[in-house]
Parts: sequence; C-alpha cells; structure tokens
Amino acid sequence: MNRAWKVARLHLNKPFAMLGVPAFIVLLVLVITALISFALQRAGLDPSLPQYAEGARQNSGMAFSLPGFLIYFGVQAVATTFPFSQALGATRRAHVFGTAIANVVLAAYVACLMLVLLFIELATDHWFFGVYALDTVVLGSGNGWILAPTVFLGAWLALTIGGVFGAVWVRFGQRGPVVLALALALLLAVLILVFVPQLGEIFAGLTRLRLALVAVGIGAVARLGTWVGMRRAPVR
Repeated sequence: MNRAWKVARLHLNKPFAMLGVPAFIVLLVLVITALISFALQRAGLDPSLPQYAEGARQNSGMAFSLPGFLIYFGVQAVATTFPFSQALGATRRAHVFGTAIANVVLAAYVACLMLVLLFIELATDHWFFGVYALDTVVLGSGNGWILAPTVFLGAWLALTIGGVFGAVWVRFGQRGPVVLALALALLLAVLILVFVPQLGEIFAGLTRLRLALVAVGIGAVARLGTWVGMRRAPVR
C-alpha cells in the first residue's frame, strides 16, 4: 500500500494538469454561460419570470464540460507515468492502485470545486444576473447533496474509462485503443438492437440511484480491465 501511495503522489506532482486545468475549464464554462445569459436577457427574456428559470435549468454545459479532459487525463495517468513508477521500484499492482487513488482524489476535487461554486451561485441569486450554470436539472437543481455525488461519480467514471484505454495502449500499442473502441461500439449496437423494444420502459424507469449503480459497475469493469492490461504491459 505504501508503494501505491507513492504512485498517487507521483500523479499529484503535476498540480497544474491535475488541479489547474479542471478549474480553468469549469470557470471558462461559467463565463460562457454568463455571456449567453446576458445575450438572452438583452434579447428580451426576463430573468425574474419562472419560465426563465425553468428553461435556464435545462443547461447541461457544466455537466459535459470535463469528461473529455478527464478521459484524456485518465489515459495519460496510466500510460505516461508507468515507466516512471517502474523506474522508482513500484510494482504493476502498486501502479494500478496508486492511479486509482489519484483518480478518487481528482474526482473528489472536481466535486468540491463545483459544490463551492453552486453555493456561491445560490448565495448570489445566480451570480446577480440570473446565470444558471450549476443550479441545473442534470446536476440536481441546486441540491448540493445530489450535485456532489453526481459530479464525483461522473468524474471518477471518466478517469477510469480513460485508464483502461491507457492500459490497452501500453499493452498493445496504437492499435489497442482502436480495437477496444470498435469492440465497445459493436457491443453497444448489439445491446441497442436487443433492447430497442424496451427502451421506452428502460428510460422511464431510470433514477439517479440506478444510474449511479450502472456507473459503479462500468467503472469496476474498467478498473479490472486496467489491471489485466497492465499485468503484461511492456515498459516503453
């Protein structure tokens, strides 16, 4: 476990990439959301009307602002630090577990960052100008108890998925992620074909708890895939 913590600290030695970039992306989306809100209000929309708040809460920009970066970070967290961790004497198991710890830390940081911004948004009556960036339906409609676990699980899942692609790249080279992506796309297509008659019922029965359980299941499978891929991965 001590070696795993050392690998986690190795990831934390890049504070700008791990902590600065997510904060910059979140703040950039906040600014863009504010500019769009100002433009809509200048076009004649009244932020004091209930219809305005109802429509503004459909904004999902903040929820989808970070997954791309987090998947990329998950890839490089596994792939680029692997030779360094091996040179420092860490085992492959320690590298996988240490990276998992770093992923949890980063996901918790993103959740705390968005939670603080939500509190500021609510305390300032939506940034003083009716800007709905975090008080949105997909993030819990202003409920911090919903936003925090939602953001944490989403960030953790993105990092974990990136990790398995990184492990496949280290194990099989450039063709590995391409083959894995094609296999996942084929599996998704098959599942859609099989369950298409029940899609309406499936979507109607979705709840946040069920989505969370699905996310945990996918993340667990991805973490197992990362371990399997790294067991025989060559040190490049």
